Amino acid sequence: MFRLVLLAGLTISFCVLTAQVPDHKMPVSKYGLPVVKGAKTYQRIVESDPDNVLVDLRQIIPDAKFDVRYATANNLIGRPLYPTADVFMRRPAALALREVHDNLRQLGFGLVFHDGYRPYEITVLFYEEIKDTTYVADPRKGSRHNRGMAIDLSMYDLKTGEIVEMPSAYDETTERSHHDYMDGSKKALQNRQILKDAMLDVGFEVYPYEWWHYDFKGWEKCYTYDIWHEKIKKINRKLYRRMK
Repeated sequence: MFRLVLLAGLTISFCVLTAQVPDHKMPVSKYGLPVVKGAKTYQRIVESDPDNVLVDLRQIIPDAKFDVRYATANNLIGRPLYPTADVFMRRPAALALREVHDNLRQLGFGLVFHDGYRPYEITVLFYEEIKDTTYVADPRKGSRHNRGMAIDLSMYDLKTGEIVEMPSAYDETTERSHHDYMDGSKKALQNRQILKDAMLDVGFEVYPYEWWHYDFKGWEKCYTYDIWHEKIKKINRKLYRRMK
């Protein structure tokens, strides 16, 4: 059953971009990067390797909190960018996040998701409006988010339900967001370290300028997607029906 293939187990494998690109015709963006835009191309990619599927985190981590700022005006651009508050990740990264959530629960915390997979179109928008590649990605290379291999997240306290204190606000573009910033409160620095340890334990890597941003190992070998969340849901349902 396709759903079980997509979601069961924690075995990690990575798509090898150089091996798979010749099998799938992909348009090239104005910045020269091949991107997956069509539903049929995405479907073929997933059928060739189910690890390429973008998994809805609400389905596999239902007790996490979701605070998707890009579906609201409360973000660094100041207007809603996503029509829906969805968080998707490529299958191996999604399963690793479920493991993080389970591990943190033993310490009294749960995960809060701000953003995961991000359509390439939004990466282009960020770059063209902000003109900076410290806090936004270069569209010539694409973002780890575009590959479903980067996550923006924090933690909440299981007892109170409140989001924990961190050294800066989410998406704050100051040195307080950096992992080497040490002038925050003792509690904030401790929370940052707890999250960091939990993420590193399952194969995520630190992005030094944003305490909330983590990349899953192998991201550079994966496809750059430019498909909106609602379309991904429809394709995934179709794939499930075909393989059931």
